[in-house]
Formats: sequence, C-alpha cells, structure tokens
Amino acid sequence: MANYFSGQHGRLYINGVKAASVTNWSINSSMSPLGTTTLEETDQTFINGLRSTTGSCSLYYYQDGNNNSARDIVEKLMKERNAGSVPGIAAAAENVTLKLYVNDGTSAGKSVTVDALITSAAMQMAVGEVLSAQVAFQVNGAPTSVDL
Repeated sequence: MANYFSGQHGRLYINGVKAASVTNWSINSSMSPLGTTTLEETDQTFINGLRSTTGSCSLYYYQDGNNNSARDIVEKLMKERNAGSVPGIAAAAENVTLKLYVNDGTSAGKSVTVDALITSAAMQMAVGEVLSAQVAFQVNGAPTSVDL
C-alpha cells in the first residue's frame, strides 16, 4: 500500500537535538551543467557541474525552560557586540548541523543531514499571531547523509 506524508510526519534536528514547534522546512539542490561543446558540433553538450544546496525552515518561538529551538538557530547568525564600544565587532556566525527528517513509520525514517551556514534569520511578531522565526541556510559541501 502506498503512503503519503504530510507536515505532521516532519521533524527538524539542530545539532542533534529535536527542534520544538517547527512549522515547515524545505531543501533544494541544484546543479550548474558545464558546457563541453566543441567548435565543430552543431548542438550543445554538457557534463554535470557543481551542485549547490540551500534550504529554509520556520519555527515558532517556543520556550520550554531553557529549550528554545528558534532562539538557538537564530543566534547562530545574529550575534551581539563584543565587549567594548566598537559597533562593528561581534562573534563570528556559527555553522550548524541540520537533519531534515520524515517519519515514515520505520525506525530509521527518511532524512537528509547537512552542515549548514545560516544565511538569513528573521523574526516576526504580529497581533493575534505567535512569535516566529524564518531561517534560510546554505549547505557547506555535500550532505553528510541522504536517505530518502
């Protein structure tokens, strides 16, 4: 019997810890082909080129004791000034290991695990809505594991 999966089957792990209150995640891998056409050919030919993988996720700003996944991932990019009065000096952004997971009913599930650089982090609050964070990331190199 065929199975479909929906958002309730998804999870996100940040540095090995299950993120709380994730509303969505996405991952996109693209490849730029390299042209191999020579002067005497009449049609273009290509070989596989460089791959690039990016993604995003949205989390509610949910705090349970010291656990707050949205804060933890936003703070990988957004850093406060170092001690002193120099406005342009803060700690460097940090890489993060993300596991984008689908619970398919097996013990292992389906997942992609990547080493990522957080490229943007935005927080949004509005009347009648829950505080949320939207995060975009660039994968650094190839995924460390892919089991789809």
